[in-house]
Formats: sequence, structure tokens, C-alpha cells
Amino acid sequence: MSKKGKDRFELAEMFMAKASKDRCFFGIIKRWKDNKGTTYVASKIVMPNNGYIVAQEHDQRTLGTILDEMCVMVLDGGLHHNSGVATEIFGSKFYLN
Repeated sequence: MSKKGKDRFELAEMFMAKASKDRCFFGIIKRWKDNKGTTYVASKIVMPNNGYIVAQEHDQRTLGTILDEMCVMVLDGGLHHNSGVATEIFGSKFYLN
């Protein structure tokens, strides 16, 4: 069997956002470097009712703090309840955020 026909494994690092002791949500964390050599860490976490929280930062500890705060804003502050102000251009809605 050729190399192209073999199954490939992809390793993923899990990351967690915690709003409180009983409300924890998991997602995947990705790391990369830009052309200048600056390291970035990003995570996308699925929230209830088909929502997401996504953040990017240089430091994993800061990323965790940001995701925890965003998790509280979504669950307790209703961040995803209002889609915001939109204007219609050529029959399509464009959100002004």
C-alpha cells in the first residue's frame, strides 16, 4: 500500500473555558508562528445553542483568561442574543459591528 493510502493521525490539544465550577466547555487549541517568529495560540470553543467563542493571543494563560470571560458573557450576559444593528445592501443584510 502506498503512503497516500494510509490513514493519518492528527494530534489535537484540548482547551477549556470555565464560567463556573459546573459550567465548563471544551474546544481545540492551535499554535503557530508568523513570518516574524511571533508565537500565537488560538482556540475555538463550542457554546450552547450552536454558538462559538474564538480568541487568539500570544500567551496561553492570557488566552485562558479571555475565553473564561467570554464564556461568562455568553452565558450570563446574553452576548449572542442580539445580532446587532444591520443595514440592507442589495437585498443582503450586513451587520455593523
